[in-house]
Amino acid sequence: MSLHQATMRLSTIRERLRIGGLFGQKLPRHPEPAGRDRGAELCALLAAPPFGITDLSDAALPLYDRALTHRSYANGGEYPAAAVEDNERLEFLGNYVLDFIIADHLYDAYDLPPGEMNRRLQVTRNTKLANIVLEQGLGIDSAIRRKGLALTDSIIADAFEALIGAIFLDRGLDVAREVVLAIFEDEIAECDTRRNYRGRLQEYVAQQDLGNLAYDYRQTGPGNCPVWAARVTVGGVPLGKGEARTKQGAAMLAAKEALVHLGEE
Repeated sequence: MSLHQATMRLSTIRERLRIGGLFGQKLPRHPEPAGRDRGAELCALLAAPPFGITDLSDAALPLYDRALTHRSYANGGEYPAAAVEDNERLEFLGNYVLDFIIADHLYDAYDLPPGEMNRRLQVTRNTKLANIVLEQGLGIDSAIRRKGLALTDSIIADAFEALIGAIFLDRGLDVAREVVLAIFEDEIAECDTRRNYRGRLQEYVAQQDLGNLAYDYRQTGPGNCPVWAARVTVGGVPLGKGEARTKQGAAMLAAKEALVHLGEE
């Protein structure tokens, strides 16, 4: 399956899930502890970097709430089970969205053989996701609703994937891509320091005391198929340009060209 076909398939899945009622469902839910405003908690989490989602609608809030609700809280140990939906379906979707975005970025920004691309995809392993959530202070772990369970790596990782699925449904693939790559770009690049052109350029500029390093971005193309152009300047002098489907990919190519001009590539 080509990347274009995979993108179209994800768009179709997103639309079917919309139609199927993931938006706007008002399900009975457990009362929140006194003094806790779940809506404000979710808004604060999503407004912070790297998510940057600040205009949540009332219809979208239940979707994000569901993404951060473990099945232990949904069932609640009650009989009959409480009619609160857990995050398992969103986690299933988010897993595939996450892998697609990483694979698409590897294809677009790195000249890698298939085996190396597959190795690079290991950054999305379940236990690795929990480490990333905690090390980057994403705040997902503290927002997971559960009942009677310790917070394990698996629960954190599943909630992370479910949140990516929710962002994809609410905001589409482009926003989901920006969020995922903002989180994973360093993880991907660290797998191969030779191809981490941005990191190498930053290190070289600092070592040689060449001045301020800055990237400028410009987006072109239709909204459903954007192209990002990046330009990197060192000490105010333009040294490299690049174009790709993501800002990160374009910046990587611009940094590579700058390294060529500096005689380091």
